Amino acid sequence: MSKDLVTLICPPTEFEANILAIVLREHGIEAFVFATPAIGVGVELSSGWRGVPLQVKKEEVETARQILLDNRRHSIDIDWDELQISDEDNLEYVSMPMPITARIAFFFVVLALLSFGLLVILNI
Repeated sequence: MSKDLVTLICPPTEFEANILAIVLREHGIEAFVFATPAIGVGVELSSGWRGVPLQVKKEEVETARQILLDNRRHSIDIDWDELQISDEDNLEYVSMPMPITARIAFFFVVLALLSFGLLVILNI
């Protein structure tokens, strides 16, 4: 039995991903939400990935997909047209590097902190 996780869908918000994970868990499917793209600083650290990944075990993908589709028919709370359940076989999360603008901003923040630290040390 493989324990590999694959991305089932990527809702636009963490809230929606957690709601869908709850639906899956109520049906006996282990679902995992990985929602740390912004970490509270407003800079997305996982660029290139749209939405919040909702992952399930590889062997439970079809069952989970069917549960969500069945739930869609009975649900009025979630705008299911915004969520697209992928039919691709290769649903792996691909990590992308930080955008160049974020790298430049990070460099200048580190440079400013080092300059401030050097200034404090030299003034003492």
